[in-house]
Amino acid sequence: MEMHPLPPEVRTSSTRSVTAQGRLEITSMEISTMPKKRREPTDEELELIDMRYEQALASLNLEILFAEGLFNGR
Repeated sequence: MEMHPLPPEVRTSSTRSVTAQGRLEITSMEISTMPKKRREPTDEELELIDMRYEQALASLNLEILFAEGLFNGR
């Protein structure tokens, strides 16, 4: 049985998908083998985290006060 060559558009798309799949596999492998570097947070980062935590606590407390009708806004 004689095989006929594939039309150019079929050959190109299958080649592209194989190439794209190969790139994805390489990228995944590179990501998984990259060394994980941990660093200590800076003082500024810790201060920002603390400020956001305090802000979240204050908002939560205000929500509770409003829900219980204990805060009249004055």
